[in-house]
Amino acid sequence: LPKLLYFSYITGLETLLGYVVAIIVGLPLGMAIAFSSVLRRTIYPFFVCLEMTPKIAFAPLFISWLGFGLLPKVIIVFLVCFFPIVLNAILAFNSLSEELTRFCRSTGAGVWRTFLKVRLPAAMPQCFVGFKYAAINATVGAAIAEFIGSDQGLGFYIQIVTGNMRPDLAFAGIFFLTLIGLLLFGAVTLAERL
Repeated sequence: LPKLLYFSYITGLETLLGYVVAIIVGLPLGMAIAFSSVLRRTIYPFFVCLEMTPKIAFAPLFISWLGFGLLPKVIIVFLVCFFPIVLNAILAFNSLSEELTRFCRSTGAGVWRTFLKVRLPAAMPQCFVGFKYAAINATVGAAIAEFIGSDQGLGFYIQIVTGNMRPDLAFAGIFFLTLIGLLLFGAVTLAERL
């Protein structure tokens, strides 16, 4: 049990770091693309193409370049989470009707006031769709990165105990992996309600 808890901590840390960095980078970038026609024409199609690329295919490359440490796993989780967040942010900030924007201007609201009072609250439900989708995939990214190359974490643990013909311990690892995913998804759902 102590080893299982320690590996859960490692996988949880990789998952949380990659997820948080994906939000910190993805949300502002999605906003920038939504508000800029130049970025929408240039970067958006590139991101759509990258979203179709299986990010897990990059895991062996990152592990061979950066080793078995924390960083390559965080990068894989980041990649798995980043695209749903940025693409949903673009949709969210483009979804506000032009009539509502004109109405805000007619009441004398400036750009920042319109953004804070109207655009941001209207965009949040769609942004949270991206956050939730990314939360579902975050532990999957961490576990697969650990399967491919790691010396710790739940993915590594499941691989080792399966090789030792211990399905009971493998299911325990899967349970803890699922628990991490549920905790992250629950935190995002709570944040959405707040």
